[in-house]
Amino acid sequence: MTIEVTIRDDFPLGTWRGMGGAVTEAAAHNFSKLSPTKQRALIDAYYGKGSLDYRWCRISIGSNDFCLAPYEYAKHADMRDFSIEHDRGEIIPMLRQIQSKQPKLQIVASPWSPPKCLKIPRIQRRGGFLAPWHYGNYAKYIHRWLNAYADEGFNIKYITPQNEPRALQFWESCLYSYRTQRKLAYKYLAHELAHEDVQILMWDHNKKHLTQVAEALLKGQKYGEAEKVAGLCYHWYNGTHPDEMWQVRQEYPNAVLLSSEMCCGCPYPYDEQDWRGAAGLYLYELLSDINTGATAWIDWNMLLDEHGGPSYCRNFVKSPIILNGAEDDIVLTPIYRALQKFAQAFPAGSKVIRCDINSDDVAVVARKTSAGYEVIAANKSHDQRELEITLGKTKKSLKLEGLDMQKIEL
Repeated sequence: MTIEVTIRDDFPLGTWRGMGGAVTEAAAHNFSKLSPTKQRALIDAYYGKGSLDYRWCRISIGSNDFCLAPYEYAKHADMRDFSIEHDRGEIIPMLRQIQSKQPKLQIVASPWSPPKCLKIPRIQRRGGFLAPWHYGNYAKYIHRWLNAYADEGFNIKYITPQNEPRALQFWESCLYSYRTQRKLAYKYLAHELAHEDVQILMWDHNKKHLTQVAEALLKGQKYGEAEKVAGLCYHWYNGTHPDEMWQVRQEYPNAVLLSSEMCCGCPYPYDEQDWRGAAGLYLYELLSDINTGATAWIDWNMLLDEHGGPSYCRNFVKSPIILNGAEDDIVLTPIYRALQKFAQAFPAGSKVIRCDINSDDVAVVARKTSAGYEVIAANKSHDQRELEITLGKTKKSLKLEGLDMQKIEL
């Protein structure tokens, strides 16, 4: 069956603001094992203009599942022992090299858990809650962290109140209802950070029921890039959900919609064919998100080892580039090559035009150029698909092989 694609030249979606990746402690630890020459090669591979041209970076406020061991910046609620000394070992040096390559770096920061001293029960892992009497202290903790990173030369563009606020994880986590997320963000963080040049992105969790999420966290509130709360960020782990994304974009046209985390599970040893399938999923997710209103997109770990880590809780996954530690080298995987192909076909700054499509296997996105329109199509299935692309009275056909991405001009 032919897949029908219609370019909605009457429905521009704004400017695509590009891609990025996460500097976890795992990524930074692997980075520290490379020689200076190979470190520069890795940074160039992600942030160089002829490569992925990353503009974004995500970091965690405190430890997460991709760390060598849990850590936090303070053990006392009054913050008398607050310190980011831990991050100066490997995380900040990697960030410095990235920022030297991309001076306009957009950094998004997310906590996986408040420090134990502010929670009930006093645990970092397996959930728990921010104590009601410590919301103000936690806002001050976040502010203290932002100032400490500013002293190191990093101006954080966005923060999220909590990574995956509805997930009780084996690793660092903290549970919030919609009500307590709003309370923390709009009442405490927005007040504490009122004079700081940083904005808040809500949710930072999966896209399923995103319309419900948006209504609970944005509706009736002041949001958008002129406000302290700018919009939502989300993860991909329970599906693409293009209809929900598109509904949210239509109902909240001024909201930032940022994809803040994506990765695939990790059978090892490294197998090129298996990673081609993961690359197809990446492209499908990326194109679908942009076509339904995403502002920008951030991958998870930028550099993992040959086992998919380190991860102290053994939550091993894939990364676009992996470490070949035995040879002081890096491996550009099929995921990386797919992202590179996309970045060169659809650069940051592209003017996005909405496309209608009737397929669950193929995702498309269009951009306006000086010569007309370009459509990028990605096929996540292993079988060939045929597209008929319509722009007004103009029609063009495209045959798309399995796990392939192609560009067509109209």
